[in-house]
Amino acid sequence: MQADDAVFVPIRAGAGPWTLEEVHRAPSQGFQRLLGIELREVRPDGVTAAIRIAPHHLNSVGFVHGGVLLSLADSLGAMGAVQVIGADQRTATLESKANFLRPTQGPTVVARCVPLHVGRRTSVWSTTVENERGQPVATVLQTQLHFAD
Repeated sequence: MQADDAVFVPIRAGAGPWTLEEVHRAPSQGFQRLLGIELREVRPDGVTAAIRIAPHHLNSVGFVHGGVLLSLADSLGAMGAVQVIGADQRTATLESKANFLRPTQGPTVVARCVPLHVGRRTSVWSTTVENERGQPVATVLQTQLHFAD
């Protein structure tokens, strides 16, 4: 076992809304850690984060891979949704739709995710990802399912 091969322990095992502390711990492990998500703001009405672009984020022609941008947006939508679910609920992404607007190389991308709708069974989140000049590089619209065990 290497130093980076830490044992994965879920942040939350039970249903219900997450605390701000739990949401802030989300990027510390698993795929979100691999992405390098750095949370800047976490609130039920929006989540903002950045990624410092590294070689593993790039596609074969040297631009940030669309999967990185979509994964960032998906992560932020989920972080928003876990704050607004019911006491007996969990959440999972039901649908995502991305528009990639322009290529980017970094050095960072910043994403802001806001709720468009929060209901009992679903929530809809809109994320805009921008380059270091504040230009939008992607927009993602996702629906989160709220479900009971």
